[in-house]
Amino acid sequence: MKKKLRLALEKLQKVPDLDEHERILFARSLSATPDERWQMNLAHLRSLGFSMRSAREEFAFNSQE
Repeated sequence: MKKKLRLALEKLQKVPDLDEHERILFARSLSATPDERWQMNLAHLRSLGFSMRSAREEFAFNSQE
């Protein structure tokens, strides 16, 4: 486990309302670089079925108009 992630997890142990899964996700996002966070966000949106092209088609966005 990365040192930054381990340190973030240790700090989040003091937060009472987070379960273990939420602590891990939160610590991962806190320890990530901006580029890593961007990639995690894109992966999450893709897992939900959202992508830039399909979203444009679904909402009838057309760059030619």
